[in-house]
Amino acid sequence: MKRFCFTVDDNIRVLRELTESGCNSLFDHPYLSMYRRLHEKYALKVQLNLFYEMAGFDLSRMTDRYRTEWQANADWLKLSFHSKKENVNPYEQAGYKEVAADCQAVHREILRFAGKASLAKTTTIHYCRTTEEGLNALRDQGVLGLLGLYGTEENPRISYGVSEAEGNRIRRGEMLLCDGMAHGSIDLVLNLYGKEDALERLSHFTDRPLIKVMIHEQYFYPDYPRYQPDFEEKLSAVFDMLTSQGYTSVFFEACLE
Repeated sequence: MKRFCFTVDDNIRVLRELTESGCNSLFDHPYLSMYRRLHEKYALKVQLNLFYEMAGFDLSRMTDRYRTEWQANADWLKLSFHSKKENVNPYEQAGYKEVAADCQAVHREILRFAGKASLAKTTTIHYCRTTEEGLNALRDQGVLGLLGLYGTEENPRISYGVSEAEGNRIRRGEMLLCDGMAHGSIDLVLNLYGKEDALERLSHFTDRPLIKVMIHEQYFYPDYPRYQPDFEEKLSAVFDMLTSQGYTSVFFEACLE
């Protein structure tokens, strides 16, 4: 079975705009309507990893008027904790209480405005760094798996404090269970590359039974300094390649069963 996971980090702007708008549907917002188009074309499953706050807004203010619609689409659209806010390495030195409180705050609001079915069981922590106490906190908040960045053979990186030996195995495509937490490597961060470069890099992973790709929300918006006008086109090209080679879209949590 050939499968791929798709996740999106740094999400919060879409929730602020939904709250402040008069949208009748989640999919009146162009960001979410894009994902619905991709879902309808590729049977894509999308996981949005959320910040708790940004300037002038936090998740406690997120409207619950779309709760029924979130739940109706939870089979392909899920939400999860990412970080309290945009902050370099927010949990690299954080203890149990801080990580637990931040994760619990995001989970609480997801349950309120989107319902239990919308809450994902896995995530990617902002900058992919935690202490051992932070990992314990995530586990106690119900997180079962973490996607992280492990670099390349030439430029290795370690996420979430796993050992070098474990990191090497994860980097090569294995999914490892370490102290009750599943770890997998994000194979390609799509906003780092143009469409053709992303496809070329993706081709190096198509011998793997499971591929994990991701992107960041902010590159979707024209007023972002590093806006990528081909955001949807690039995603569509990637999913074209994957589905044409027999890959099907799944949530990472489905890979833990």
